[in-house]
Amino acid sequence: MNRLMLLAAAATLAAVPAMAADAPQRGGTITTVLSADIRSTNPGVDRDGATDIVHQHIVEGLVGFREDLEVGPMLAERWDVSPDGRTYTFHLRRGVRFQNGAVMTSAEVKWSWDRLMDPATKWRCRDVYTGDNGLKVQSVTMPDPDTVVYALNRADAGFLYNLARMDCGGTPVLHPSSVKQDGSWDKPVGTGPFILSDWRPGQYIELTRFDGYTPRDDAMSGYVGRKEVYVDKVRFAIMPDAAAKLTALQAGALDTAPLESQDRIQLQGNPNLTVESAVTPGWEALILQSEDPVLQDKRVRQAIVMALDRAAIAEAVTFGGSKFSATPVPAFSPYHSQAQTDALPYDPERAKALLAEAGYKGQRIVMTANKRYAEMYDCAVLMQDMLRSAGLNVDLEVLEWTAQLDAYTTGKFQTQSFSYSPRLDPLGQWERIIGPQPRKIWKDPRAIDLLARANATTDRAQMQSVLDQIGRLFTEEAPAASLYLHASDYAVARRVQGFKVWPADAPRYWNVWLAK
Repeated sequence: MNRLMLLAAAATLAAVPAMAADAPQRGGTITTVLSADIRSTNPGVDRDGATDIVHQHIVEGLVGFREDLEVGPMLAERWDVSPDGRTYTFHLRRGVRFQNGAVMTSAEVKWSWDRLMDPATKWRCRDVYTGDNGLKVQSVTMPDPDTVVYALNRADAGFLYNLARMDCGGTPVLHPSSVKQDGSWDKPVGTGPFILSDWRPGQYIELTRFDGYTPRDDAMSGYVGRKEVYVDKVRFAIMPDAAAKLTALQAGALDTAPLESQDRIQLQGNPNLTVESAVTPGWEALILQSEDPVLQDKRVRQAIVMALDRAAIAEAVTFGGSKFSATPVPAFSPYHSQAQTDALPYDPERAKALLAEAGYKGQRIVMTANKRYAEMYDCAVLMQDMLRSAGLNVDLEVLEWTAQLDAYTTGKFQTQSFSYSPRLDPLGQWERIIGPQPRKIWKDPRAIDLLARANATTDRAQMQSVLDQIGRLFTEEAPAASLYLHASDYAVARRVQGFKVWPADAPRYWNVWLAK
């Protein structure tokens, strides 16, 4: 089916009524799919979006994100904040057990924090707390087995948000048996509702219900609240090939599967499947290495942005599922404003004029993409054509996804057609790209200072003002060409009950069961 036919189908796509929910039933295995294998079993260290999905079933942190994008308690029963905003006292839930049977206390929380902050661990989010970006956790103490106290150098609006971040592993609380005697990583021994029971690289990851899991009493919301596990196992099959995934879905070999935009259209009318959807803060963009000799001239970056018909790209690549977004901040964010809506216009002639002003003489620009994730590649193909039409000498480099991600992480690229996994907090939506680290594309000291100011305030009006300044500077400096925010689409077999999508774009297999 070609793109025009699929777009026409999208316009007439009608929802099929879901099977009426029965009372939860226990037993069985849910088979789902990942487009790429997990990178490791070490939460928040060697990871990507697919890896995070698996880890969040195994480990938990003190807090987590709710479905309203605010932070709620998980392993903490509650917390108190000192009047000056610099001391957080977490009161732990009692009776929580690790997957080896040991009872969680403040000692394991402290041990986990110390391990994460050890440079040798290479935790992705260590630099958030070292003072390099303003915030420093000065101490973590244990007044008693049920209490942990974090002392900060200043009040910080992002502290709880950062503890909850999925790309940080949710700041996991692990049992010390997760590492070997020499301190090297072994396997995750967490408090989550599932245990990692089998990993066959390139084939599948299998999780088994943790029968000793201690659920909370409050209602499930996002990654917090009550987690009841009804199924015996969840198997994540590794299927890089989109056509094979669709075939498996239609044959009944998969119970759930994430969908590319065109898949959603092709599955319409299938009586055995429903499609669940939600808008997310996952961000698609052409990211630009501003320190590159060719791209360090702002006029060249602005020309790249203005040469792209970004609304048309979003419409075509997502088959109408997503709309152009001027910045990474979603419209449903409480901090979305006009500053997050204004954008450089689509103006190829102005783009050509800017290139002439900058003295651009046809130097080669490499755009990196991959075919593992179809939307990244489709965006790249459309963007290459538009950029060449404006006089930019853009070559497309197609790598394996792991190689592209490694290039991104080390900052060794010129441009990339890139997808960012969702960041639910308002500061994190910018933190993904602002900072001095190699993977951060926007190293402008002004942007770094503004983000630090936003983090340093807990006043809503002040934070809005600073975030608006970041939005306006983003448009002016053009460190990336923002394309659109992802929709999370999941195909769900009708026998699967209780499955819900949410803005995190991450499936959850607790409180889910198989109808018999």
